[in-house]
Amino acid sequence: MTDSIATRTCPQCGAAYDADPRFSEWCPGCEWNLGAELPANSSAERGRSRERERAEKLYERLAAGSAEGRRRGPARPAALALAALVHLVTLLVVAASLWLLLTGQVFFILLGLVGLGLAYLLRPRLGGRREDPALVTREQAPQLYALSDQVSQALGTRAPGRIRVQSGYHTGYARLGMRQEVEVTVGMALWTVLTPQERIALLAREIGHGATRDPRSDLWLRVALDTLDAWYALLAPGAGDELMRNRIESSSQYHALPGTGILPQMGANARKALMEDLTVRLLMLCALPVRWARNALHRLILAGSQHAEYQADGLAARVGSSRAAASMLDALHLEASATAYLRKQCTLTGHSAVARPADIAQALWDGLAQYVDSVPDIERERRRRLAARQGTAVDAWHPPTHLRIRLQAQRPEQPAALLADAVDWSAIHAELEDSRWRTAILVLGI
Repeated sequence: MTDSIATRTCPQCGAAYDADPRFSEWCPGCEWNLGAELPANSSAERGRSRERERAEKLYERLAAGSAEGRRRGPARPAALALAALVHLVTLLVVAASLWLLLTGQVFFILLGLVGLGLAYLLRPRLGGRREDPALVTREQAPQLYALSDQVSQALGTRAPGRIRVQSGYHTGYARLGMRQEVEVTVGMALWTVLTPQERIALLAREIGHGATRDPRSDLWLRVALDTLDAWYALLAPGAGDELMRNRIESSSQYHALPGTGILPQMGANARKALMEDLTVRLLMLCALPVRWARNALHRLILAGSQHAEYQADGLAARVGSSRAAASMLDALHLEASATAYLRKQCTLTGHSAVARPADIAQALWDGLAQYVDSVPDIERERRRRLAARQGTAVDAWHPPTHLRIRLQAQRPEQPAALLADAVDWSAIHAELEDSRWRTAILVLGI
């Protein structure tokens, strides 16, 4: 693809720059056409700016190596106390419902049944064993599990009992059930574009969460977060959208009135719209304490979660090498390019004029690897700068990716504790053949 790169002149500063017709043109000198941003005065951008400021302060403390950056601070005790309050409220609801059942009065018995029903519906899900098409068992992939066992041994953490392979670009770590079995999720798209040594760093990063004391992995805190999310979803299920929908429906109903009895029908519709509006507003009012508690617990856990992500990056460097960990994190900047390629393949596959290859899975994933490998340095740099400007992160629980890479570069260079040459990658590739087919079908929609 390097033959298609041409030299252009920046219309803003006049400097020469390279351009690939497959990607947006931009000037590295003055950053002309780097990327669009939200208006500075928008509420969304102001919220993102505050989040970036908090993330940068945490990064500065960790980069300075101060005791304050390593110390958990009062956030964790406060989060534990707030979670205890949430669990206490849940227990009170159950106890009150049981007391109502024992009163012997029909009305109170009905209320007690409703309370117990709500408590059952909103019970915390510990995520026990379940049927999951994305699950790859140890019998199906012994070499992949052997590699994860080696990574776990190098880190001194529990080996994953479950490995899932999904079609996306993200990975994940979770603890399931009462025994808190470790589950690792791997995105096939990201796995495909990484080198073997980067894959080892990726597995080390996810498995390493077992040694980072991530507050999201704490059962006490996670159940409290799930409880607040469930209560808020019950009390305010899209309250703002529902309120607007009610107003639109109430106004549009006047265009479908019968020819007779117009005034009574208009009055009935108006009363119905008023009652719906009042009901939604009452639900929103009842949901406010739950929303405040949920936001407070989220804020208390956030700093500890981001701290744990930095620690997981360090563990990835310890097992996979600093260079592999840094390049693995840098590959996250190309998620948009990978997603665009997969969407294009989905469109082409659905077009009757395009012939489908015999091995759709191999064509899709090998094509993705070749496409990402062909992304020129000028586009990779644009993605890095745009991510730094916007503070792009994997999700709200992760620090901005550019800060993770920057902190990784400031740490001492570490060699790989587990070399990719010692791994039978052809065997692992064969073990994941069914997963490649399943995820390819999901991506292509066939």
